[in-house]
Amino acid sequence: MTEKKKLPILFVAADGSSEDKVMAKIEQVDGVPGDFGIKINLDAVYGNIGIVKRVKKTTKRALFVDNKIYNGKRTMAEIVQQLADLGVEMTNAYAHADTLLERAVKIANDYLMTFLGVTVLTHHTDDYCREVYRRSIGEAVKMLADMALKNGCHGIILPGPTLANVSELQCIKFNPAVRPDWYKDPKANDQEQIMDHRQAIKDGATIISCGSPIFKSPDPAAALGRILEEIGV
Repeated sequence: MTEKKKLPILFVAADGSSEDKVMAKIEQVDGVPGDFGIKINLDAVYGNIGIVKRVKKTTKRALFVDNKIYNGKRTMAEIVQQLADLGVEMTNAYAHADTLLERAVKIANDYLMTFLGVTVLTHHTDDYCREVYRRSIGEAVKMLADMALKNGCHGIILPGPTLANVSELQCIKFNPAVRPDWYKDPKANDQEQIMDHRQAIKDGATIISCGSPIFKSPDPAAALGRILEEIGV
């Protein structure tokens, strides 16, 4: 059986609400050498699944479709099937979908796609988690991580500051929205749980993603090159 493709450490978040916006970002970094993947969001894919094929053809890089799905078994399974048919390497769903994830995970496994469970968003605070989950943000991440892995997910998406709470788990640990310490607007896009990209990897993240520090830079290609150099890629 063919082995699952090894994923890069860094995914560049080319997020945008339209195909034109996504492709404009990709064009800014397309010539940068190094091993990195591309991440696109649900708002780009919704109503335009063809963008997946275009991004794959243009970049020839690993693609993460950041859907954050949470629905019934059939719906989630059919979404994952569509992405699998287009050759997407990675997607995700909310871990609290629990056993509803079973069919989607099976399809991901059949197509050698990496499937991650979203724990707590980097937009949320400890106060939010105590109100919603009745536990600290670290405890909430651990609870949801256990749920994701129990249902077959290959790893989890979590805020960087909570990596210590899952240090014993042997799985992919994806830290989104990292913020290099040289970036001057760390809370851009309402980010609350921020961490430097180097620190995230040091603390156990196996994959990271970065968007604003690259695309809000005067020279996105140079910013991406700097990040790749700083993480040794």
